[in-house]
Amino acid sequence: MFRKIVSSAIFASAIIATPAFAQRARTTQFGEASLSISPYAGYMTFGQIIDGPLNTSLKSSAAPVYGLQLNLPLGSTLSIVGNLAYTEPNLSVGIPIIGDMSFGKSDVWIYDGGIQLSAPGYGTGDRGIFPFVQGGVGAMKYDVQVSGTSRNATNTAWNAGVGVDVPLMQNVGLRLLAKDYIGKFDFNQATSLNVDAKTSHNIALTAGLRLGF
Repeated sequence: MFRKIVSSAIFASAIIATPAFAQRARTTQFGEASLSISPYAGYMTFGQIIDGPLNTSLKSSAAPVYGLQLNLPLGSTLSIVGNLAYTEPNLSVGIPIIGDMSFGKSDVWIYDGGIQLSAPGYGTGDRGIFPFVQGGVGAMKYDVQVSGTSRNATNTAWNAGVGVDVPLMQNVGLRLLAKDYIGKFDFNQATSLNVDAKTSHNIALTAGLRLGF
């Protein structure tokens, strides 16, 4: 379902942006302040949720991630960022010698906001690269499904990311981003057990389009 949403967003964004592509009378720097939307896809790895006895562990397995990011400029280098993403990792328990064993799955929605600081860039117009960093806070909402039962849990997640925009044409570019979501899974909310989960790093490596308006 979320893949269809992202595909529709790409199509709609391309239609909306078409008039802007036609207005090429004035050459602008790709990295200058402009509203942009960035649909993306990639892969996300999850840190351990808890460490159990005898070196066992509980975590979510790595899984594809899909998302959409909005950049609202405040100046030439500072932007407000809003992000929504979705992934479906399996739940697995790590057992020494045997390895990881899956026993359930979870639907995870990630939503966050923050700021982006962009560098002046190496190159102008439709050439060059434009690095940036992001930081903010949001939440990760889990719908955990094990043995036919479903439980929900939501935890706060701080995030920090580093990426680069690579212009492809006027107002269109490739966006590469590595982003770390730092949070602690609410095990008590999900299972009603009083277990203190670990603070984990959940890293998303993504690629997508940057569509400027």
